[in-house]
Formats: sequence, structure tokens, C-alpha cells
Amino acid sequence: MKRHFVPALFAAVTLAAIANAQEPNGDATETIRERLGSYVETFNKHDAEAVVMYWTADAVSVQEGTGERTEGREALQKEFKQFFADYPQAQLSGSTEHVQMVGADVAVIEGTITLATGLDEPTQSTFTAVLKKQDDHWLIASSHERDVPTPTTSHEALRELVWAIGSWQDEIDGAKVTSTIRWSPSQAFLIRSYQAEYEDGDGTSGTQIFGWDPLAKQIRTWTFNSDGSFGDGTVSKNGDEWMVKMNQVHSDGTLASGTTVITKIDNNTLQIHKIGESLDGEPVPSSDPITVVRIAEIEEAPAEETAAVEGASR
Repeated sequence: MKRHFVPALFAAVTLAAIANAQEPNGDATETIRERLGSYVETFNKHDAEAVVMYWTADAVSVQEGTGERTEGREALQKEFKQFFADYPQAQLSGSTEHVQMVGADVAVIEGTITLATGLDEPTQSTFTAVLKKQDDHWLIASSHERDVPTPTTSHEALRELVWAIGSWQDEIDGAKVTSTIRWSPSQAFLIRSYQAEYEDGDGTSGTQIFGWDPLAKQIRTWTFNSDGSFGDGTVSKNGDEWMVKMNQVHSDGTLASGTTVITKIDNNTLQIHKIGESLDGEPVPSSDPITVVRIAEIEEAPAEETAAVEGASR
């Protein structure tokens, strides 16, 4: 998949600059969010002609990893059109992290984008774009995209999930489920222990492990349940959501698969939605989203202790 056309996603940050220009003395955060959402919606409709109108006529787009370069609105539109044809399920999400006005008509934007094509795991990149104001509209004059650095250790890769460390509780299908997430002793894995208590007095329990796969360069997960069932899958971030794709073998030998979408509402609330589930190849109706709340926190080890543990485990 060619990557350097992806900076066209930087058009999203144009909207942030427009918002700042309209509200120079106010808090434009909400306006930026709304306009960013409007651009993402346009991109996700695969409208190449509409997307490139956020660029100047002589815009330059560069993929730093490969050195690939695209110049001009016409060339960008051609690549967008081809990309949308090649990846009809492509979806975009992104965030603007910094907007710096360097003049009345020039702005520098930095942020992060996530692109999901529906074929592979979502890819995440960071970008820097220069915007110019032309005829009262902020347009992208140049953009540079670079891949997010690959973690070098499992602990580093899992740092994005440390907000989940603690004890959580939810209720589903008449069962109260309590989960506790903690570091492994070496802090190379995150371990989730859960216990489900049913109204009839029965209960089940299990363990889920999260770790970094340095070959596939992604977070993987494994589950082991008290009834003998087990599974494995992958974990990826898509915007503000985490996607957990699992394959499981039930204790009776049936095969199950599905995706769990985890959305962080705030530091103490999650929403979990299971989609695309199947049992022995037959689709299973999607369930309603579940709200999960934090009931206790677990304090992280100090940074110097973490470093010592990591060093000893090598």
C-alpha cells in the first residue's frame, strides 16, 4: 500500500486552523473537533475531489520513510481516487496535537492519524503540515508524514494500556464480572484475571495475557478459561478505540471468533461492544454495548523500579 498519499489526511488539520482563525481569542477546541469530524466524514465517503480542495494548487506531500513525493492538487486527486478504488473499506481517524500560528496567513500543524483499510491492522503515523490562508480559507501547502516509532521492548509497547491497570466491574446476561489488570512480575506482560458470578450461584474464571510480538510488531493476547476453553488474538488502536480480534476454541470443540471494541469514556468508565461474532462459521447477532466501571486502582511501580526489573529480565 502506498503511503505518501496518506498525508492528504492532513486536510483534517486545516479545519483546526480555520477554527482558530474564526475564534482567535476563544477556546476553539469544540469547533476544531466538530470540523475535524466533518472532514473525516468527507474522507470516509471516499470523495477524492472534495478532499483535495483542502490543499493548495501547488501543494507538496512527502512520505519521509520512503522519500515518495507528490506535487500538485491534480496529482493528489489522482492518488486519492486510486486509493479509494483499491481500498473501498478504508476509514480514517486522527487528532490535532499542536497548532502554531507563525504569521497572519501561515500555520504549522502537528498531529497523529490512524488509517484502517479493512485488510490489515490499522496503521498510525505522525505528521507536520504547513497551511496557508488563501481567499479566507486555510489550505495545506506542504505536509510530511512519518511512521510512529516501533517499540523496542514489550513494556514500552504496553505503556499505552497502563490506564487500564486496576479492578473493573460490569454486569451482563445475569452475571457480575470482576476483572483485575496488573503487570506481570517482569513487567513484560499485562495480566487480566476475571471472575464471573451468576445469579444461580455458578461461576467461571479465567486469565488473559497481553504481550508484544516483536516479529509481527503488534500487541497480542491469549485467554485461558476455567472451563478449558482458550483463545488468542491481536490488539490494535484505532483513534480513540481499542480493537481486540479473537479466535477461541470452546471446551466442546466449537470455534468462535469476533472483535471487541473498547472505548475509553473517561479514566473510570469503559464501553465494550462485541461485533462480527461467529460460532463455527455461522454469524452471531451483535450484543448491546456494555458499560464497565473502575472499582479500584492498582499503583504502578516507580520508574526506577521498573527499569531495574526490565534490566534484570533481559
